[in-house]
Amino acid sequence: VQDRSERLYQLGDLQERMEKLAGSKTDLSAKVVFSEEEKLKISKDLVDLQIKTNKMKEQYETENFELKNMILALENRVLELELCSEKVTGERDALRERLHALETSRKELADEYIILKSNYLALGKELEQEV
Repeated sequence: VQDRSERLYQLGDLQERMEKLAGSKTDLSAKVVFSEEEKLKISKDLVDLQIKTNKMKEQYETENFELKNMILALENRVLELELCSEKVTGERDALRERLHALETSRKELADEYIILKSNYLALGKELEQEV
């Protein structure tokens, strides 16, 4: 009887261990599933981060390209303005020279007019005296 009760006790103990093992196996399976879910979540987060990083890089490259184009356009405009300034400066210098020549010519004509007028007046007096 004692042998039998010992066996029953061992059998109960064995059943208890089997139940614990089964529970432990279920626990372990749940942990493995949870671990796999965590890995998938981390992988998803990593992919999302890479997508975000690529979008930011693309935006940076687009803005950089636009800024370089803007700089080139502004440099081109500066060159155009410098050429225009040189042209205007040349035209101004030419107009100054022409103005100087016209002033000189006007003075000469004014001097000639004075001479002609005084000659005319002198001739007028001579004519009066002769008459």
